[in-house]
Amino acid sequence: MLVKPMHSMDPDQDYANVRVYTRHLQPPSAIHQACIVDWTRRPKDVAEDPQEPNVDIVFGKGTFLSLHKFVAEEADDTGRPSGSLQLVHEQAVFGKIKDLRTLYCTFEPEDIEESTDDAMDVDQDPDIISSKHSWDRPRLGYLPKSASPTVLVATSDSGVLSFVTFQFDDKSYSRGNFYILKEVEIAEPGSGYTEAGAKIAIDPTSRVMAISALQNHIKLVILRGTKRSQFDPVERISAIDLNGTIVGMEFLTADPYDAEDHAILAVAFFNKETDRYHIATFHIGLHNHLAGPLSIKIGTSPIRLDPMQSVLHIKALPNLPCSLVYIDEEKITLVTVERGASPTNSLKHKHHDSLKLMKRDLTSKGEEGAGNPYPLISACATPPRSQIPLSDQTLYLGSDTAELYRINIQHLTYGMNFELITGDRPVGEVLFVLARAQLKTEPIMGDTNQDIILNTDYLLYSNDQGDGGILAVKEEEDGIDLFAITELQNTSPVLDFCAREPSFPGRDALFVCSGMKEEGSIKRIRSGITVESTGSSGDNFFAGATGLWSVKESATDEFDTFIVTSFIQQTKIMRSGLGGSLEDVSESVGFDLTLDTLEAGRLKDQILFQVHRGGVIAVQPGTDLKCSWQSNDSVVASACWVNEGILMIGQISAGSSSLVLLKLASSVEEGSNSVLELKVIATRSLSAEPTTIHCWQVETAGQSSSPSPRPSLQYCCVGSLEPSILVFQITKDQIRDVYTESLAQAGLESVTIPHSICVLTDNDNKRKVAVGLRDGSIISYDWNGPADSSTAPSRVLSNPRLFKLGILPVRFAMANQGRCSRVLIYSDRLWQAELKDTFEIQSVLFDDEISQASAFQTSVQEQSSHPCFVCIVDHDMQLITLQGSSPYNYQTLSLGQTPRRILDITSKKLLLVATVGDGFPFAETTLQLVDPERASNEPGLEKQHVVCETSLKQGEAVFSMAEWKIPRPNKSDAVYICIGTGLFSPTGTEISAAAPKHGRLVIFSVKQSKKGDRKFRKVEMELRWAMSMPAPVFAISTFIDMKILISNGSTLKLMGLDLENKTLVEKAIYRERWPIVQISSSGSMICTGSRREAICFYEYQAATAGERSADRIRFIKSARSMRIVSDCLALSPEFAVGVDLSGGIFGIGYSPEDPNCQHTLVDRFSIHVGEVMNRIRLTKLWPAEERSMKGVALSQHQTAVGEESSISQTGFSSAITATSQTGHASIESTQLSLDRWVLLPWTLPEESFASSQALTQASSSSLHLRTAPQALIGGSLIGSLVGFWRLRSSLYPILHALQTVMQTTYEGRPLLGNQHDRYRSLSSPMICTVDGNLLQQFMRLDHGQQIGLVTKAVGLERLVEGWLHQQQETMGMSAAEREILTSTNCLDRERESATCLEHGPSSPDKGKCATVHMIGHVLAYLQSLDWHQ
Repeated sequence: MLVKPMHSMDPDQDYANVRVYTRHLQPPSAIHQACIVDWTRRPKDVAEDPQEPNVDIVFGKGTFLSLHKFVAEEADDTGRPSGSLQLVHEQAVFGKIKDLRTLYCTFEPEDIEESTDDAMDVDQDPDIISSKHSWDRPRLGYLPKSASPTVLVATSDSGVLSFVTFQFDDKSYSRGNFYILKEVEIAEPGSGYTEAGAKIAIDPTSRVMAISALQNHIKLVILRGTKRSQFDPVERISAIDLNGTIVGMEFLTADPYDAEDHAILAVAFFNKETDRYHIATFHIGLHNHLAGPLSIKIGTSPIRLDPMQSVLHIKALPNLPCSLVYIDEEKITLVTVERGASPTNSLKHKHHDSLKLMKRDLTSKGEEGAGNPYPLISACATPPRSQIPLSDQTLYLGSDTAELYRINIQHLTYGMNFELITGDRPVGEVLFVLARAQLKTEPIMGDTNQDIILNTDYLLYSNDQGDGGILAVKEEEDGIDLFAITELQNTSPVLDFCAREPSFPGRDALFVCSGMKEEGSIKRIRSGITVESTGSSGDNFFAGATGLWSVKESATDEFDTFIVTSFIQQTKIMRSGLGGSLEDVSESVGFDLTLDTLEAGRLKDQILFQVHRGGVIAVQPGTDLKCSWQSNDSVVASACWVNEGILMIGQISAGSSSLVLLKLASSVEEGSNSVLELKVIATRSLSAEPTTIHCWQVETAGQSSSPSPRPSLQYCCVGSLEPSILVFQITKDQIRDVYTESLAQAGLESVTIPHSICVLTDNDNKRKVAVGLRDGSIISYDWNGPADSSTAPSRVLSNPRLFKLGILPVRFAMANQGRCSRVLIYSDRLWQAELKDTFEIQSVLFDDEISQASAFQTSVQEQSSHPCFVCIVDHDMQLITLQGSSPYNYQTLSLGQTPRRILDITSKKLLLVATVGDGFPFAETTLQLVDPERASNEPGLEKQHVVCETSLKQGEAVFSMAEWKIPRPNKSDAVYICIGTGLFSPTGTEISAAAPKHGRLVIFSVKQSKKGDRKFRKVEMELRWAMSMPAPVFAISTFIDMKILISNGSTLKLMGLDLENKTLVEKAIYRERWPIVQISSSGSMICTGSRREAICFYEYQAATAGERSADRIRFIKSARSMRIVSDCLALSPEFAVGVDLSGGIFGIGYSPEDPNCQHTLVDRFSIHVGEVMNRIRLTKLWPAEERSMKGVALSQHQTAVGEESSISQTGFSSAITATSQTGHASIESTQLSLDRWVLLPWTLPEESFASSQALTQASSSSLHLRTAPQALIGGSLIGSLVGFWRLRSSLYPILHALQTVMQTTYEGRPLLGNQHDRYRSLSSPMICTVDGNLLQQFMRLDHGQQIGLVTKAVGLERLVEGWLHQQQETMGMSAAEREILTSTNCLDRERESATCLEHGPSSPDKGKCATVHMIGHVLAYLQSLDWHQ
């Protein structure tokens, strides 16, 4: 019998009440369409450099539109072109994009009165949300005067032709949105073969548009000039019928000398009746297009091809009027179109001599006999039209087998010649010339005096098998040079992925099977700050470094002058020169080079200091000016620069510790020689040894009438071995006590010892004190110290939060002097902490361990604009540059074959990947063990992460993999890798090659190899068992009691390990009607997914002494509806989630008490994602909240001078604190409080509570601490990542009400014409799900529009008020926290503060404003979620 664990009386915990929030974490990466628009270039950009190649590109990515900006930068001294591609905006379209094209509109003069009246009538339109600024933005039927005349034309599965523009929402050009201008219904919704929308072609003069179906039909859209205030460029729509499948269509360039007003449409199609390809051209007369039938002349001609070959592409030639080329499997042919002698004659086609493509070298690739030796052209492109009416034409061809050709067509003779540009760039369905730059140059050789024009084409290409990119094809007098400008990351097709969650935060990663063939790889997807290593010493001179400091000679110097490195009983000094060079100047500086240095830096201008164990040395480099101070019987433990000429020294002696304040004094002796002297001006005894010191200054409050800088207060923070944090104020001759914070915790005194301290300051002079501990943790405090000489508050350090980052002592690398808002943190990993409104810690994506680091300002131009640090990495000095934060960073682990399955072997910290090669007639499967920590991009080391390879049988495919752990007494678990395969017949017949008939269960063990080197481990895979099966093994899942479940075709088998005989034995079986493709389990419940019966639940019943002599699998229930399941995941004994091949995700389950579940499983939630997801994974399996990047709130008790204080972990305490200075409540981050009010975990803890009395508010908080919010992640074939989170049922009605009103209003409804609820219900009805892709549009609206939406959503204010009351009553929300969530202070200060003032206490919209802000806080939190949060 299934046992349901007891958790709480909270109805939200019941799986019969599941509510889901979903959104895309990563939009699709596969590019299917691309076109150029002109939306983001500002007038000043044109004025600064009108010739600069600067274009906007719109990508169609399946279900998303993506706007990018490409800027071609000036070539460097070597003439190498460069450029950058920047993301501007991405937006879901809630449908499948079929095609995109660019339309340049012409506009008629505006009637001033009509335009004014139209602007005033905005609020009268029921479909427009009222806002006093709405008329400035595009809307249906209106394009602002400031907007570009370039419009995007798109078709989708909605059956609607959409006209779309883009506009920034503010003057800062930082964010914007796509807007619908016009919609025209041209087909029924869906993707029917005969419905228009598959392809779009637009006449070069933007007067005619053709929209074709896949078969038989083409619609002609006659365009006209339109007014911006009444945007409607469609004049009329006509139809053309063809009998055949349409391969492609293009509008040809009209003859400039032809006086007739016309357009020529060329179409390539296959006629099934004649079994041949044809070209048809339509001469469309535009002289009388307003009334009557269109004047269309038609010309057709057959294409002579081998019956087994196909026409792949048709392309118009912009520089050659009335000309086109078609490309088949072997050649390219040019066709010119001519009119007959009389006006009534049809068009004539002249097919010129074809140009054979270059054959591929199949021998070198091992593909003999694999098929056509010619490259299969996947895309073609032409540069922008030349300003010269008749000129030579350049044509680019790309193939999916990595060939890229450039073809030159002579305009006089129509002769064609081509050259192979590169053979290592697979090209997908997009090849596009972004821009052409021209350079005039004098000829190097020859007698002609005429300048030569050399072109540089910026060529964008997609790659269906891997990453795409942008290339610069640069013409030279002696040939062509090719330069890689940037990469376009593409993770598709994603066949499988896994999530790795280490013990510490910020190290989470998704490993995705990406690419195909030679482009096959594993993509490690991480979130964090990217790093560029820009320099290296190249030697091992820095092994054993104990300290590193960058030093300026003067405070006003822009760049650092010296780098000081300390070793055991040794110190080195390097001078930084031009271009980043380093010179050893140790002998000339004046430091004691035989001692190790504790601290070094600039004491005052031109004076440097060195602190060592025995004292301090002050010296002026390059002179004899030098002095020292000796600590006598004490030993210096730590030191810090305080102010100009002042140092703070921490020293220890027998039985005592103290602080010493030193000041540099100078005098002039006889002979006018200056003398330096270090004097002790103050001391302060300590009760324990100082471990670290940090000093900073705070400008006094108030305004000063004097132009001189304001006076400042000097503070010193000391960490001690007690352990504690001591705060002092430094005056001219005194070290005054301010505050003491004890870090003592029972049993943890040895690990909470402070190791380093830093202070961060933001633009509003708010400060955070960060204390790095020796156990790899950080504690952050709010600084509440006085800004004047008044008495300090009782708590100078407040609101402590604990961040567990690593295992090694934490140190900081920051500017030695002056204020800063961010700091580099290094333990066993790199981090960056930044104070900007909130305190945030981000992972730095640098995998090598750094032993020492220091901030470094360099004179190299490319590095000076980013934070730079000099570091000691593996005995080598490197200069690293932080490039900025990236939501997702991709690291490619090349495999060279197509990856089909991946398994995270958690016990070994390895990945097992099943890859498929290109063998003929059957591909060979290889098992590759991958160590991600060995990944390298250095030449020759691209595959050093592959530590072991094992091949399976010829024609054997891997369908499933699982890690099986067998407990062993007094030993570590035995780990086995289970592989399920299918064997294809070696006969090569069509039937046997399509589906495997047999299979195997193969089990390996992974062990350490004795052949490993010192730096990297070496492992081996040893075959333990191999069992032949009568059907393919599609799925494997580990089970309780050391058993495994396998699917052998349609049979579910339970297998066990016979330890005595060391064999696998069959324990129980159950036969279904259809092949089982996935297995999952929760406790004794077994969940299976098949291609016909969707999801089935079973119960495992173990053998007993009396009732049952053998194990048994008992059927429980199956789903009511049929789904083609691709993956399923059991989350509890009564609930599972699944994904299907129709693009949907669903939750399914039952409750014994529910009468609707008596006979079948019922849907708990479902939504149509619109993308095929092969796999779904549950992330954040560990529940400990201290592993979160948000940290854990700590409590304080009696923190004041002379009093003891303590820190204890209390779970999820409130982030709100009362600041004694202002009396206002402040909040660190709303995310810290919203977790427990918004989300629930997908899986509940196994422990049950002893009694219902334990279910108090405190236990509810502790339950939340153990079960932090989890994400279900789905990976799609087109490279997207989709997240699913479980919402609290009390919040769902609010978000659902907002979703309902948004999907019917202009600002929120889908972009390309689909109805939101219809689209999200295509695979199954959308129930109990909130669409985050839709709701995020709410955050892009201005405040007035948000108020309008709340007004339309009847009852939304009441729902919000009820939810807030419930959280206060049952979930512990405080009045201060409620005030913050509903405060009328705007979320976006820059945009909305003035608008929000309209909703003051007496405004009737005050309640709506509070509702808007509460929803805004919740949506902002939900948008910030990721798989690792």
